[in-house]
Amino acid sequence: MAEGRALRADARRNREAIVAAARDVFDRDEQLRFDDFAARAGVGVGTLYRHFPTREALAAAVYEGEVAALCDEARDPARSAAENLAALLRAFVEYVVAHGGLARTLAAVVDPAVQADGGNALESTVADLLTRAAGDGTIRDDVPVGAVMIVLHGIGSATDRPHWASEARAAVELLLAGLRAA
Repeated sequence: MAEGRALRADARRNREAIVAAARDVFDRDEQLRFDDFAARAGVGVGTLYRHFPTREALAAAVYEGEVAALCDEARDPARSAAENLAALLRAFVEYVVAHGGLARTLAAVVDPAVQADGGNALESTVADLLTRAAGDGTIRDDVPVGAVMIVLHGIGSATDRPHWASEARAAVELLLAGLRAA
């Protein structure tokens, strides 16, 4: 596909079906030949390769979609910036709880540059929310975005702890309490 060119509706549906099938396969930690992703998505092998020439390209598309979904959690116009930040942080934990296999698979397969882009997108979203929430006085204005990102990285890297899920949820609540303006 040419850079910046919009996909036809059928091509977009095929691409979305392939990404959804791959997300499911990765989430279940299934071992599948690359060509078999086409059958899972209900498309031909040529369609698979037209959209994703390699397993890594497919994994990158899944990863980018997952990061976009997390960032979208923070864009609800009915909520304040502080409420969107809280929703994003809680959604991050629940995502890793529900999709640990997917997160591990993508971390192992996705190119570090793509992971960095995803991390930058998440950090940019968090930074925007921190700035807006500090601007309206609902959270402290002295907490750098890096501090929040370190908490998220810690949550994501501690999944082997016996009580990880409850501890991760508690860490987010502690972070949110610490962010509140006095």
